[in-house]
Amino acid sequence: MFFRRKKEEIGVRRRIVLTKQITDSIITYAKSFHPNEGILILQGKKDKNLIKVTGLVIPPFSTHGPYYSGFPMYELPFDLSYIGTIHSHPGGSNKPSLEDLNHFFGLVSLIICHPYEAQNIAAFDRNGNNMELETE
Repeated sequence: MFFRRKKEEIGVRRRIVLTKQITDSIITYAKSFHPNEGILILQGKKDKNLIKVTGLVIPPFSTHGPYYSGFPMYELPFDLSYIGTIHSHPGGSNKPSLEDLNHFFGLVSLIICHPYEAQNIAAFDRNGNNMELETE
């Protein structure tokens, strides 16, 4: 067993914390791109099983459409504070698609769906499992 997981990692779920200001910014950004998807990069800090989102970055050269959003990763400046992405789904589902999982970036992926309210934000890990999400 070369790649055995540590005992404390098994069964431990990460928690994501968003501030009110970050939540409001996400909602405003998603509404401004409707009916297209919008995408942002999350900045933050990880401390054991707590991930705190402290900032948002508009990715350079990002593309947006009714069923997709993305950005070229090679255009991003190097920054160790990037912890994931958030993007909007203009439809009524905030579940990750196969395309979302195949283009996972960082530790967490947040998805907000129409009608773009705080309760419509969901957090997922790279396997598509729900993560606990809190707003301060």
